[in-house]
Amino acid sequence: MQVAAVWSCVRLIAETVASLPLGFYRTAEGDDRVKLERSHPLVDLFSRKPNGMMTPQEFREAMTCQLALWGNAYARIDWIGERPVALTPIKPEAVTPVRMNGEITYHYATDKGVAVLAQKSVMHLKGFGTDGVIGLSPLSYARNVLGLTVSADKYAASNFANGGRPGGVLSLDRFLDPKQRELVRELYSNLSATADNAGKLWVLEGGMKYESISIPPDDMQMLESRQFQLGEIARIFRVPSHLINDSEKSTSWGSGIEQLNIAFLQYTLRPYLTRWESVIRDSLLTPVERETVVAEHNVEGLLRADSAARANFYAQMAQNGLMTRNEIRRKENLPWIDGADDLTAQVNLAPLDKLGESNASQARPGA
Repeated sequence: MQVAAVWSCVRLIAETVASLPLGFYRTAEGDDRVKLERSHPLVDLFSRKPNGMMTPQEFREAMTCQLALWGNAYARIDWIGERPVALTPIKPEAVTPVRMNGEITYHYATDKGVAVLAQKSVMHLKGFGTDGVIGLSPLSYARNVLGLTVSADKYAASNFANGGRPGGVLSLDRFLDPKQRELVRELYSNLSATADNAGKLWVLEGGMKYESISIPPDDMQMLESRQFQLGEIARIFRVPSHLINDSEKSTSWGSGIEQLNIAFLQYTLRPYLTRWESVIRDSLLTPVERETVVAEHNVEGLLRADSAARANFYAQMAQNGLMTRNEIRRKENLPWIDGADDLTAQVNLAPLDKLGESNASQARPGA
């Protein structure tokens, strides 16, 4: 997380996922859905308080951060009967899932020893994996890329701490005795050692010459290398580079940004959202409720375009009988009004053989 690009990618994913509204619905006859009652445990956990220390957003941020970094996120579930009453994150690096006799137990290493938790007591968010038991860790598989980035950062930091000057060697045209050698070393040891000596004027006497023995940063293509590593890290987390302020080889924020945001939602965030929705269903609902209760994120906020495009979208939805006026007003945080709960549709696209009937009905008084 001390690598700026990693920090930016993980924070972007975690904060965006946690900020999306998460709704809970019960399916009824005819596939109609109604919101769960406020007393339901899922509403209580994800809208009010998942545990005594965290808000719902903080909990979802922490879990999504674990998932992005380790490929797994774990939360301990406290139950009262069949009702989950608390969700508390636990450290992913200290948890080992163990499959035995068709059941999974979670061995959690603590200061007091190893606690064995039953499958029902752990909510396990799994990332991309191969066995269905544990997700693969992006940190482990990207260690070479991250190591190279850290090394480049350390080299850049030490180089600038050194006043931007590489190390070197002093050469003379004659031999020195031990005492003279120590004296020269003492006098000129700070020639390129610290930034405090940057800009100082050094006087080299007796034919002494200073030669650099390090490869200058421009010869090492340090800037190009660090720019390349930025793209590599963005690729690991599947985050578009422009979202972590990488303006290299990009045009402008206004050029196709809506499509870029849609791509970010579809290819980066969607796997996280579907994993959240699935684990909530599997870990926090009774077998009976799994048949009717669903969790679903509302991603509309990410897809909202400018005012003109949004107005055109609403007009199409209202004119084609897909949304009522009050539903549109609710999405714009406008108050409910009387007479705006009916679905309406334009009739100017009626079949040709019905046009006469439509004209006749309009011509009749009171029609």
